Parts: sequence; structure tokens; C-alpha cells
Amino acid sequence: MNIIKKNPNIDYATQTFYGKLERQAPLQVGYDPIFKTYWTAEINAKDSAKLMSFIKQEFHYTGELLKHIKRIKKSQSGKGSVCLEVVICPESDTTESGLIDQLKNIGIDNENYQVKTRLREIPMNKPFEKVVNDIWSHKYWPLVWKGNPQIQDLNELIKRINKPTCDKYMEMIVKLSKEEENMGNPYPIVVIFVDPKTDEIKSLKIDQRGLKPSDPLNHPVLSAIAEIADEELKAREKRVTEDKTQNNYLCLNYHVYTTHEPCVMCSMALVHSRISQLIYLDPSSKTGGIDRNSGEGYMIHLSCSLNWKFESFKYTDQKVCKLDLDFHV
Repeated sequence: MNIIKKNPNIDYATQTFYGKLERQAPLQVGYDPIFKTYWTAEINAKDSAKLMSFIKQEFHYTGELLKHIKRIKKSQSGKGSVCLEVVICPESDTTESGLIDQLKNIGIDNENYQVKTRLREIPMNKPFEKVVNDIWSHKYWPLVWKGNPQIQDLNELIKRINKPTCDKYMEMIVKLSKEEENMGNPYPIVVIFVDPKTDEIKSLKIDQRGLKPSDPLNHPVLSAIAEIADEELKAREKRVTEDKTQNNYLCLNYHVYTTHEPCVMCSMALVHSRISQLIYLDPSSKTGGIDRNSGEGYMIHLSCSLNWKFESFKYTDQKVCKLDLDFHV
């Protein structure tokens, strides 16, 4: 059995990278499963390839969410021929009648074999020990075991972190924030959206709510997204033909750097914008939607009820001074 090597730049207990990027995710404590209800279908084994092709086409987004489970298991109710039960999609994504109609359209539910659909509670988190993995697999749904998933996940995650780039942008926004504070801005919140492919700043916004009468909901995260939307609209108007290579999400896989943890509203906006990484300096203990210790501990960026997730880190470098802000903001 291969032993997974630990990276010296990772504190696995606190999920901190390079001693300064504290990942905002549940810590490795407890073994309570976090469930989400999924539709499953019991089918004839010979139709499995056809059904998996259908899932890949219609519910492709579930692949990443369910990579820790075995998508197919043998059915206990099969008589005569071999039957399989397959996890298809979240309950919220279709109705039972709608699912059956779709299965009929691809020739799986027919006069020779009537498909049985049911709702199953699927664990969305992965156990940290094999014995627990086996218990959950027997009790709920078969899970894949490849060793402690946290060590594997963190080892893969650090490969996607560019430490010098993180330091560069965090130092930049702190400098701008201190300048704003010195000029009398009561809310010196600075946000930068960056395209990591080109290292291009797509938007830089500073909170103006305390300097002039404005919409109290005009948070810098929302202002940045609005600016990116305006620029995209201008670009589309200039294009003669539609560019099929362009993605449909304005901030797909962008990195966001901010002096203060986004509130719940802004956190949800970041989910909808499809960013891939957020780094913030100061937590917003009352209104924040990301930090494990903020607000109600929502950690919206990792919510199992949403169909997009992104990585978030609190920047804890002691060389960078913290910024005081009214905790209600």
C-alpha cells in the first residue's frame, strides 16, 4: 500500500499553506455525514452504458460533486437478470415524472423493463478513516476509499497556489486600504479581481459608502462584478459574430483578493460569478459568509446545496498589518 507523503509547506491540522494561507473549510473533527438527496434509478445492467452517457450529457456537473462515491451499485431487488442502482442527479434538479420521461426517451424505461426511481440520502463529505468509510458505505451508499482524503486534497490544492502572486496582491490591497484610511475613508475595503491565466487585474474597487451618499448595498465586490459585466457587454457589442469560445460566466475561475471577508450577500455573488479562489485579510465576524468562525459559520463557498464551490483562504501573514473595521459592515 502506497503511503501518501506529507508536504512540509502544509499544516494539515489547521489546513494552512506556507504558514499564512488558512483554508476555510471544516476541520478534521467528528464523523457525521452531510447528506444531500439524490434521484437514483434501478435499471437493467445492459443499459448501464446508455444511462451513464445520458448522465454525462445532462448532469455532467455532478461528476465532480460525486467523485468520492461509487456511482453504480448492484440492486438488492433484482430478480432473474442483474439489476443496478445508479445515482443520477440532485432531487431539486428534476421531478420523478420528468426523470422517467427522460429515461423513456433514451430507451431505458420500456415495455421490457420498467425502471424504478427512488430518492437516496447520499453523504457529500468523505470519512477520514477506512473503518468509517466502510460503515457509511454499508449504511448509506458505497464510497470510494483512497486513503485519508484530506491529505490527498491538500497536497493537490497547494499545487494550484502561487504564493508570490498571493503575496503581491495582498500587499497591494493593504497599501491601498491604508491610504484610504489615512484620507478619512471609514470603510477602507479594497477588492481586486484577477484573471490567473494572464495575471491581469479585471477590476479594482474601493468601498465608497462612507464618503458620499450611495446605495448601502453597493459593496465593492458587487461593484467589481458590475464593472466586469459592463466591460464584457462593451466587448460583445464590438464583436461582429458571437465568439463560441467565450464562457457564459463573467468571472469564471478568477481569483479575488480583498482586505475584508465578503458578507453573505457578496459571498453568494462570488458563487454565482464562478470564481475559483478568494483570499481575504480580515474576517467579518458578524456579517461574513466565508470564515468558519464568522456569522453562522455558513462557509457559503463550500455549501453542498449549491452547484459551484471555490477555495477560500484567510491571509494570516504577521508581517501584514490588520485593518480595523466596524464588525457590522
